[in-house]
Parts: sequence; structure tokens; C-alpha cells
Amino acid sequence: MKLIFFLFIPFLFISTLVFGQANELKTLVDKLQGTFTKVESATKTYEQEIKLLEHSTLTYSYNQTDQKGAKTAFSSDFNLADIDPYAVRQETQKDIIFVVLAARNKQKLIKTVKDGKTQSYDDELRIHAKDGDHAKAILEIIKKCIPLGEKITSGKMKLVGYENMRQWLEGNVKNVNIGTKSINQTLKEQSSPASFKLLQVESDGKASHQEEFTFNVADINLNTLVFKISGSTFALKFEMLEQLKSVSVLRDGAAKPFTNEVTIYTNGVDEARDMKTVLTMMSPLAQAKVKGDLPVFKNKSQSVETIVSLVKDLKVKDKVFTQSITPKCLTTFITTEQTTKATVKDTYEFNWMDVNPNAFKLQVSGEKMQIELPMVDKKKLVNHYKDDKIVGYESEANIFVEDIEVGRRLRYSIDKAIEHCKSIYKDPFPATTEGTVNWMKETVPEVTVEQTTRKQSFELAEEGNGNKIKLTTVEIKAASSVEEVFEFNLSDIDPRSIDFEAKGKWLTVKLETNFKNKIIKAYKAGKIQPYVSSLEIAMKDVETARGMIAALKKCSEALKGK
Repeated sequence: MKLIFFLFIPFLFISTLVFGQANELKTLVDKLQGTFTKVESATKTYEQEIKLLEHSTLTYSYNQTDQKGAKTAFSSDFNLADIDPYAVRQETQKDIIFVVLAARNKQKLIKTVKDGKTQSYDDELRIHAKDGDHAKAILEIIKKCIPLGEKITSGKMKLVGYENMRQWLEGNVKNVNIGTKSINQTLKEQSSPASFKLLQVESDGKASHQEEFTFNVADINLNTLVFKISGSTFALKFEMLEQLKSVSVLRDGAAKPFTNEVTIYTNGVDEARDMKTVLTMMSPLAQAKVKGDLPVFKNKSQSVETIVSLVKDLKVKDKVFTQSITPKCLTTFITTEQTTKATVKDTYEFNWMDVNPNAFKLQVSGEKMQIELPMVDKKKLVNHYKDDKIVGYESEANIFVEDIEVGRRLRYSIDKAIEHCKSIYKDPFPATTEGTVNWMKETVPEVTVEQTTRKQSFELAEEGNGNKIKLTTVEIKAASSVEEVFEFNLSDIDPRSIDFEAKGKWLTVKLETNFKNKIIKAYKAGKIQPYVSSLEIAMKDVETARGMIAALKKCSEALKGK
């Protein structure tokens, strides 16, 4: 009970303070109105009125009557918090004295209406004074009103908690009329946390168009929340973090290119300002909600299974993409692109542990959103088949995603899959150097690519000497074959040079001698060739190559100095 009482005291104090400021402002505005009388120039008369609408927003209006009796009605809405106190001034134009109120930073934040028709927003407002003394009185009152307006505006939005902010936001996106055009707007949260759909139906009385923008408040770049003012149109515009085109767009039911910005139209600066305030408060809370909704893995192996559930079929314009992926570290990703004219199947084989965790990202092009999966150091470790025929090795694979919400969860799951697959990988050879050499002897494969076969043998050049190796390759084509033999010491190989090498459809393990010394003995078709400093061993797949690289590095390091 005491806790409730103590929490109530600050609230009561703030409420009393705000109430007091509002009363003080109303008193000042009433005093300003009391100074107004008819103002006359040589050709016109002006009858003025100023009143407090709500909070710190005022309406200044006047009727202008010319010598023929024709009347024109003007009114301006402005918020005292937007007025620059250092730019309030007295100005004389021929036979009229004005008190000029200028918006901060020359922003066009003053809404003007002439004979019931909204005009272009302006950055200044002029109040008519009957003489110099009257102008001074207006100046004095206005300068007292501005700081009160600032305090009232800053304390206006006191929403607490995501749910209250969500409800306010949904309830305060309103319909807007701009001249002969109307824009009906609704904002509604979607199934994914903090994801909202903005529906806008624009009509000019002759035709109408409907646009839908789906975005996540967690993705808003708060530094880009700005007023967008064009003529009599006032709106709040914002962009997404990292300028990512993560906003889904539908126009009259048809998908349009993803975009990175959203515009919400308002009936004036106060609506836009309040919305900006709420979005600024709400975005960090939305980020926490989004983070809390990411997949939870009891163990990291579930990450590869979750990836399977997130890789879905989708349609982009007249193309249908069918996608599937296997729940393994050494995965197979199959995508089929189908149009009315043709069907193309692409198959990609790669290991999640080879994906660069610092470089894979969401990428958007037109109506396509995809996750790019570049390999570490841009190595060509993705085996690509088109219509079941080998294309060759590539340095990345791409997975299409439906929208940012699927992409966000897929990206998170991939990150965990990379960690998992790295953690469970074990070298396929024994712990001893001798055992490793024996493993390489048994593992160096025969490889066939299209019409070419390479038969290879990896054996000891001297019985009992595990350091000296003889590598024999026989390349067989349709009408010819060539045998090459290389003899070298494992201790002479630079372990830093041992790596993958992809050339077209061939994958090899390349290695070089220390300091690139030409000390590898070479034979071709039984004839002695010049010594060389490097050689390649053909591999049937990335996993075999990975094991061979690790084995060669281990042996070259273990046998140093022998």
C-alpha cells in the first residue's frame, strides 16, 4: 500500500504541474485576445481572433474586408513549441505593423486556411497590430507563451509500455483530406511482433488506389523520422535501418518492389509530432519484442532443422520459386524457377561451416528479397548443378525469402547453424602422423568431370619414410592419357599455402613449397621435367578436400626439420 502511495505522489505532482501550465497558458492567450481590436489600413480592415485549441496549439484567424466590402477569411494553426523565441519580431510594411512569428529552423509548420481551403504550409505567421504599443504588448505575451508551450508539448505524450503505445498508434493514424483528394488510412499490428500494416486508400473522386506497406517498428532508423511537407500536404516519413528495403508493398493487390521508407499522412504538425514521439519511444521496446520472438534452440543442432521450416516456396510476378533444403551441416539446397515457358532447377551443395558469419546478409532487388550466403574468404565451395548437370563451384548461394520477418528468423537460425556446424566438425583422420599419411593414401580419389578422368595415387616414395611422398596422376580423355609423377617431402610444404582451388568444374587442393623453392621432382610420360614449386590434387567434393587440407597441414607442420 505504501509503494502505491509513493508511486502516486510523483504522478500527482506531474499532473498538477501540467494542469497549472495549461491554465497559465490559457490565461495568457485570453489576455492576448483581449488586446485585439479592429485594425485598419488605407485599403483594408482586419478583425482578429486567437484561441487555444488544445495543449499548446493555437488558432489565429482574421477577416479581411476591402473597400468594396468583400470579405476574405484567413486562419492559421500553430504550436507554440514550434515558434523560435529569438525570431519573434515587429515588422512594418507601409501602413501596417505586424508581429511576426517564425517557426524554428524555418520549417513550414504553420497550417493556413483561406476561405475554407487549406493553403500551402508556411514558416511564418503575421499578427496585425493597431500601432507600435499594441505590437509591443503582443510581443510580450507571445514570448511568455512560448516556454509554456514547450513544456506542455514535451510533457504531452506520457505513454508507458509497448501495448499502450501500440494502441495509441493504431488509434491515431487518421484519414486525411488534401484539397479534392482524400487518403483513408489504417494501421494494424500483424502476427509477427511489432510488424504493422499501413493501409492507404487514395481517392480523387474519380478513381482510387490502395497501397499496403508492411514494416516493423523495430527496424525504423530513428534518425530519419522527419516531417514531409509539400504544399498543403503534411506527413511523417521514416526509413529503415541500414537503408534495407525491408518494407513489403502491395498496390491494388499486386506486389511492388520492396522499399526502405514509409510515409504516414497527417492532418497537421501536431499529429505528426505525436506520432514521431510515440515511434521514438516504441522502437527500442519493439526491438526487445522482436529479439524475444526469435527461435529458441534447446541445442544448436535444432538450428539446421529450423532453417528447413523457414525455406519456403514463393511467387514473384509470373515466376514461382519452389525451395527445399536438407537439415544437415553438409546441406543440399534445391530451388526450381517455374514460368509459363520453362522450368529451371538449381541445386547447391555446401557446408554451413563455410558460410562467412560476418558477411551473409539480406539483399533486396525489386520484388525479390533473399539471403546471400557468401563463403569464407570468397572461396568457391558451393557445388552448383543446373537441371542436374554440374555447372561448377561458386563462392555463394542465395535463398529467397517472403518478407523481412521470415528473413530475420532465417538469418538468426543460419548464424546459429554456422556455430553448430563448426563446433561438431572433426578431422576424419587419426591423431598420429603415420595414421594421417595412411589416411591420405587411401583417400586421394579418382575424379571424373564430364569426359575427363584423373586417376591418382598418393604413396610413400621410400618404404618406411613417411615424409617422402610420390603423387601419381593419370589424366584420361577420350583419345589420350597423360601420366605425371611428383616426388616431394611433406616437411618442405608451406602449411599456409595448402588450400582449396576451384577452376570451373574442377576442385583441387593446391600446395606450395616453403619460399616457393622449386624442389618438387616432376616426371611426365616417364620423362624428367624441370623441378616445380607447387602442385594440385583433384578432389571429388569439398568435404574430401577439407579433410585433405587439414591432413597435409598437420603432417607438414609435424615433420618440419626432418
